[in-house]
Amino acid sequence: MGGLNAALNSGRTSLQTNQKSIEITGLNVSNVNTPGYSRQSPNLTPYPALAMGDFFVGTGVKVGSIARSHDVFLAAQITDKSAQFGYEDSMLNPLTELQNSFGIADGSLSDQFDQFFDAWRQLSTNPGGEVERQQVLQQGQLICSAFTSIYDDTQQARKNINSSIASKIDGINLNLDEIAQLNNRISALETTGQDANSYRDRREELLKQVSQSIGGRSYETSTGTVSVQLPNGMPLVEGDKATHISGVVSGDDTNLELDFGTTQIALGRTDVGGELGGLFQVRDVTIPNAVSSLDQLAYSFATQVNAQHQLGTDLNGNPGQDFFVNPAAVTGAASSMDMNIFATSEIAAGTSSAPGDSTNALSLLQLQQQQSIGNDTYVSYYGKIASTLGVEASRNSQAQLGYQDTLIQLQNLRDGVDGVSLNDEMIKLLQYQKGFEASAKFLSTIDDMMGTLINLKR
Repeated sequence: MGGLNAALNSGRTSLQTNQKSIEITGLNVSNVNTPGYSRQSPNLTPYPALAMGDFFVGTGVKVGSIARSHDVFLAAQITDKSAQFGYEDSMLNPLTELQNSFGIADGSLSDQFDQFFDAWRQLSTNPGGEVERQQVLQQGQLICSAFTSIYDDTQQARKNINSSIASKIDGINLNLDEIAQLNNRISALETTGQDANSYRDRREELLKQVSQSIGGRSYETSTGTVSVQLPNGMPLVEGDKATHISGVVSGDDTNLELDFGTTQIALGRTDVGGELGGLFQVRDVTIPNAVSSLDQLAYSFATQVNAQHQLGTDLNGNPGQDFFVNPAAVTGAASSMDMNIFATSEIAAGTSSAPGDSTNALSLLQLQQQQSIGNDTYVSYYGKIASTLGVEASRNSQAQLGYQDTLIQLQNLRDGVDGVSLNDEMIKLLQYQKGFEASAKFLSTIDDMMGTLINLKR
C-alpha cells in the first residue's frame, strides 16, 4: 500500500501541476495584446525522492516558480531610445511652426523686401506721382506687418510650448508615484519568495514612459526596487518615495522645479531630457536665436532706410524724416517695427522739393543690393535665418523617424524574445492538456489497483 500511496501522491501533484501550467498558458494567451506584457512560464521542480529498499522513488512534481521572460539588454535599449525619441518628437511641431513662419514663398518677408524696393523703383520713374507715393507707404506698412507677424508667430509657438510643458507635469508625477508604489509591492512580495511578474511588467512600462517624457534614467537595486534619476543625477524615485516636479510660471514661461518639500531645486534645459528636454531646447535656444536674428535684420533695415531717407527733401521742402519708427535698440526691433510717416508729401524722393527729383529714391534703391548686414543683403540675411530653421527642422524630422524606426525594431525584437507567441502557447496548451489527461488516467489506474487490493484482503 505504501508504494501505491506514493504513486497516488505523484499522480495528484502531476494533475495539479499541469492544471497550474494550463492556467499560466491561459494567462499568456489572454495578455497577448497587453502592452509591455512579458511571457510567463512555469518552472517545474520534482519533489525529493524517497528511499524504498534499494531504490529511490520520486514523489511527484510541483511548480517551483513562475519565470518571467525578460531581456535586460533589450529593456535598457528601449528605455534609452524612448528618451531620444521623445526629445526629437516633441520638437517636431514647434519647429514646423517656426519653419512656416520664416517661409520664403510669396507673401513672405523676403517677398515683402522685393515689393518694398520695387515700389521705390516705380516712384523713381515718377517722383511726384500720388499713386506711386501711396504704393511706397503701403509697402512700408506691409513690411512692418511682416516683421511683427513673424515675431508674433514665434511668441505663439513659445506659448504653445509652455502649455505643452505644463500639461505633462501631472502625468509625470502620477507615473513616478505609481513606480514608487510598485517598488514597495515588488519588494514585499519577492522578500517572501513570491513572484511579482505582473508588477514588474507594469513598472517597466512606466519607466519607458518616464524616460520618454523627461529622460528619466533607472537602475535596479538588490532589493528589487528601481531608482529613477534625471539626466543631471537628481533623484525622482528612491524606494517607495517619489519626488514630484512642479511647474513655476516665470514671466510668460513655465519652468520646472524639483520639490523636496521644504526645498525646491530649479531645473534648467540641460537638467531634463525626453519630451521636456526637446521643448526646452526649442523654447530657450531655437526661438531666441531666430528672434535675435530677426531683430538684427529689422534694426539694420529700419535704421539704414531712415538714414538714407533723412538725406532727401519732401514735397513740402522739409528735410526727410525717419521713414520708419527708429528702433531704440536691436533687441525688440522686429516687434516694434512701424511707420513714422503717413502722408505722401512726407516721402523724400529727391534732394529738393521739385516734383521730378528722384535722386534720393535712386540712392535708397541701392540698399536692396548692398551688403548691409555683414556680407549679406537684407534678403540673403533673411534667407540664412530661414535656411537655419529649415535645416534644423529637416534634421529633426529625419532623427524622429530614425528613432521611431529603431524603437519599432527593438519592440519587435523584444516581442519575439519576451512576448507571447500564440503558436507556441497553443503547443504548450496541448502539451499540458495531454499531461493532465495522462495524470487523470494514472490516478484512475492507481485507484483501481487500490480497490483490487482492498477486495483481496476481504
